[in-house]
Amino acid sequence: MANKYEVRVKKVFDKISSSSEAFLITNMKNIRYLTGFKGSFGIVLLTEKNFFLFIDFRYFEQAKKESACEIIFFKDSWIETISRVIEELQIKKLSFEVTCTYDTFLKLKESLKVELIPQHYVVENVRKFKEIEEIKNIQEAIKIAENAFLETKELIREGVTEKIIAKTLENKIKEYSDTLPFPVIVASGENSSMPHWRYSDRKLKKGDFVIIDWGAEYNGYFCDMTRTFIIKEASEKQKEIYKIVQNANIQAIKACGSDTLAKEIDAAARNLIKQFDYGDNFGHATGHGVGLDIHEFPKINAQSEEIIKPGMIFTIEPGIYIEGFGGVRIEDMVVVKENSVEILTNLSKELEIL
Repeated sequence: MANKYEVRVKKVFDKISSSSEAFLITNMKNIRYLTGFKGSFGIVLLTEKNFFLFIDFRYFEQAKKESACEIIFFKDSWIETISRVIEELQIKKLSFEVTCTYDTFLKLKESLKVELIPQHYVVENVRKFKEIEEIKNIQEAIKIAENAFLETKELIREGVTEKIIAKTLENKIKEYSDTLPFPVIVASGENSSMPHWRYSDRKLKKGDFVIIDWGAEYNGYFCDMTRTFIIKEASEKQKEIYKIVQNANIQAIKACGSDTLAKEIDAAARNLIKQFDYGDNFGHATGHGVGLDIHEFPKINAQSEEIIKPGMIFTIEPGIYIEGFGGVRIEDMVVVKENSVEILTNLSKELEIL
């Protein structure tokens, strides 16, 4: 019985087999997905019958413990070693990832006597369909992130700086998570109108919106979530904007059925926000896939022709941002199943005035 890595490799090679005889993988997240190797450098060569990981001294022992494929050690030059293997295998057409560096491409072009065929996100398009084990890893990452937030939540009050909240939450996440998917965002008051604000020494004030966007990692898999709060008292306009974003989040999740176009999910959130004349204040995509990368396929935006299928995991994160006033974003993660959609994030998204 084939192991999970052999199954993944077959899915990848089936997508490129008609156009070439081999596929060179340089993206380290793709290499981890296909081999189990967690190091920061290596190169994988796939053929219909062979499956090689090229590695140097730094990672040789680690690769022997982690990798599911044949390991080829190179001492000085990876390109010379790969060139030799390709020549021995009599490969004439070699696919490569378009995400490889230009320097790597030049080395391939100058050193290999093969026809080079660019491949656009082949492994990434296999990765967007999550296996049961991958879903469980993401669920564990969510538990870590949510527990870390709950342990930090008491700090979200008047007089505390964005930086203190962000650094405290990051430290809580790191107690249980090997890495941070991205730096925690804590955006308060006028800063909350900037979707990718980091944090500052600004102190939270009465009447502030406070957007907190954070995630965690488990076994290499990430999660991503956002909640928005108001400090002490909320104006009617703030309550109205919050309710609009909350309803946009809910409507988009309801639209997440199998065989739905990704752009229809985006439209479910965007059209509701437009109905209240805030369309110009929602300028980013409604969501994105999450897995070994914090942003991966599928893309949930107005241009995406992606057809949503079971096994896809992605965020739903509509927002409204008004310069000089503030902003609201509510972000959940969902997994699409055969006949339903499951919300993976568990924290309440009812308005909380802290």
